Amino acid sequence: MELWKSARWIWAEGYGRENVYLDAETAFRKEPGEKVLMAISADTDYAFTLGGKLFFGQYADYPFDKVYDLLDLTDCAEDGENRLVIRVYHQGADSFTARKETAGLIFEIFSGERLAAFSGADTAVRPSAGYTVGREVEWVSSQLGYSFRFDAAAPESGPLPTACPEKPLPKRARPVEKLILGPEEPGSLTVSGSFRENGGRTTGERMQFASLRFDKRDEKRILPAKDGILLTAPEGEDGVFALIDVGRESTGILSLDLETEEEAEILVGWGEHLEDLRVRTSIGYRNFAASYRAKAGRNRFLHPFLRLGMRYLALHARTKKLLVRYAGIRTTLYPLAHEWAFSAADALHERIFEVSKRTLRLCMHEHYEDCPWREQALYTMDSRNQMLCGYLAFGETAFPRESLRLIAESIREDDMLEICSPARGSITIPSFTAVFPTQVYEYMVYSERITGSLDEGFLREMLPVLLRIADGFLRRRDPETGLIACLREAKYWNFYEWQEGLTGSVSDGIAEEDATFDAPLCAFVSFGLRSLAGILSRLGEEELAGKYREASFSLNRDIERAFWDEKKKAFASFIRIGTGERFHFAELTNSLILYAGAAGEEKAGAVRERLASGTGLIPITLSHSVFKYDALMMKKEKYARLVFRDIAEKWGGMLEKGATSFWETGDGAEAFGLAGSLCHGWTAIPIRFYAEYAAGMKGEETGVYEARMEKIR
Repeated sequence: MELWKSARWIWAEGYGRENVYLDAETAFRKEPGEKVLMAISADTDYAFTLGGKLFFGQYADYPFDKVYDLLDLTDCAEDGENRLVIRVYHQGADSFTARKETAGLIFEIFSGERLAAFSGADTAVRPSAGYTVGREVEWVSSQLGYSFRFDAAAPESGPLPTACPEKPLPKRARPVEKLILGPEEPGSLTVSGSFRENGGRTTGERMQFASLRFDKRDEKRILPAKDGILLTAPEGEDGVFALIDVGRESTGILSLDLETEEEAEILVGWGEHLEDLRVRTSIGYRNFAASYRAKAGRNRFLHPFLRLGMRYLALHARTKKLLVRYAGIRTTLYPLAHEWAFSAADALHERIFEVSKRTLRLCMHEHYEDCPWREQALYTMDSRNQMLCGYLAFGETAFPRESLRLIAESIREDDMLEICSPARGSITIPSFTAVFPTQVYEYMVYSERITGSLDEGFLREMLPVLLRIADGFLRRRDPETGLIACLREAKYWNFYEWQEGLTGSVSDGIAEEDATFDAPLCAFVSFGLRSLAGILSRLGEEELAGKYREASFSLNRDIERAFWDEKKKAFASFIRIGTGERFHFAELTNSLILYAGAAGEEKAGAVRERLASGTGLIPITLSHSVFKYDALMMKKEKYARLVFRDIAEKWGGMLEKGATSFWETGDGAEAFGLAGSLCHGWTAIPIRFYAEYAAGMKGEETGVYEARMEKIR
């Protein structure tokens, strides 16, 4: 079946602005016994229903490497004529999850070998009824893009002239599985009452600032509820308030089944906790809320263009009576063919493994994402942790491979990767670029372990990008010291981790007197060079491998010489270029230097003792603990018990506080000005140490007795 011989990209003339929804209508005929296939691609997203089944979810891609879905419509299509309305959403603005590109939809439908329908100048297009378009709608966050406003009572608009924009045709089929749309996630209507608004510029602020009056409820009210749960508000109140708890951190698309006697505005807010005694819908510029205007009667609504990460959902309905049959999400999870479980005599370690695994899975959709609530963005450092754990928990190779490909395709003119992929950002993080060769090396190792064969084709595809990254950093080495300095231009964010002195600055640039040589960056580059050498060696490119291996050794020598402080028996994070002052002593810096192999045996021993004692160094955060644990496990016979005791304390501590997934940092929701994520893929790292160490060592060595990994499917 040859694609795109007839179809063209389509859109509506004069409708290319940002945050728009467009309906394209087509029809096709299915002959009895024929298989019906549809190829479809959109910028930014698409959804349609056929035979009661929802098809949705454009793969996150680039305009120069557009991906199409190949959908099997056979069981959903009826024999004879079928009418199809495809709804397309175009973000039209840069965020951390999508690029500002030309709007468009392209599709072809085949019944048997016959081309039954295709997009073109004759395809009817019209604005999607009900959706508010343009910049009037608030953004959820700068990472996620727009929220939405929908009016169920709005009439349909007339047709618009069809345009055929010039865009590259889709090149390849979706490289990973489509998401599974689950049923409505069961929840409980835990609290209800009434509300009174107190103003607010955004939907989220209106909910956050509202006065809430709670009814006393003793009975447990479970959703979905076939006959519905009637909620009422007294006179003098603005309307009905409801709080739904789905019981644990979840991710999916908003689903409503509500009934009112009149048209009514319903504000919908979502969040991960109730630390404000309500859902935290407004945090700074962020807006975790949407507006739905209900028509009189029954309202069934599904919004497939924005995935929610949440545990709690709040409704503020401006009506005195609201019948709730359902309010919550339909889950969207990536389908996994295999899964592993960890068992041990200590139930706490088993629980940590399982919650780590759930945390990881909630951050798997089109690609790995940092968190399902606030960003849903693909970062290198975040996804490096996720991949290390995913190989071991799920035996998955296609998903990380395609995330790596998306990252590689973001390479910029300055030989840095974008801050997120497939985004276009104004800044990027050099250390996150430096870790990418290590990610690819680890893919090489684990994919060969899982599949039994070397993925040579993919590795060779990655080589040009890896070489550009390595050579770009090598060009930045100072000719006198051999070190790499912080990148001073405003477009670079010298971030290492969310800890004192290591967060960097997203400002107008770094003044000359504040410039530093950065040990964390040097270490990241060093083991990135080592990883590249390992890939080249495995591909038989020994001469080139030797070049980068020697560059790593050379950089290590300069790191050890320059950053070691004999009095403190530790490595400094920074050297002020103007004065030569060494300052800032952190667990992360010292862990990275050990991981890079830049410390001689005597210094490495002293550093491990400092790491083990937990004194005198700025503590490492949850996400980057992987480097500390790996540094200690280089002497696993001595430090394994300490590592697993630390995991039990830190991750077990989150469980004691009610966590159903693991947090971005130890500060939980209070981090980042009350915007801390309670589900962050990079904190799934206990999986790595249970699978790689505890399951293969004696309980006397680890303190984790009767430990083993078992394949459960």
